[in-house]
Amino acid sequence: MSFFESLGFIQYPIWIVLILMLVQIVRTTVDLVRPGAPAVGLRIHSILILGALAACLGVLGSLVGVWMAAEAISRAGEVSPSLVWSGMQVTLGSSIVGFLILGFASVAWLVLQYASGRRDPGMAR
Repeated sequence: MSFFESLGFIQYPIWIVLILMLVQIVRTTVDLVRPGAPAVGLRIHSILILGALAACLGVLGSLVGVWMAAEAISRAGEVSPSLVWSGMQVTLGSSIVGFLILGFASVAWLVLQYASGRRDPGMAR
């Protein structure tokens, strides 16, 4: 099973949030480069919000993975490492991806805040 397959069904909302965040980053960057573009303050903040949403989805994936592992153990009656690992993969993978997206969003937010402040010192708040 590949890493992406091990994320389970929670991967789809995480990827949607990642795509939305990347779109916001591109739109904000284009508006910062283009002269006379509208203010981008709220759009910059939405990047960080989307990153936090991805981290929350990662934690939700962790809870779902633990639940799946517990359910598999209770059905099997015996505990084998492969049985437990199938649920733990969802747990670990979704958390890793969610927090990586949050880290990327945080760095993008910081860079865009800085660029926005350089463009118009009164706008970066």
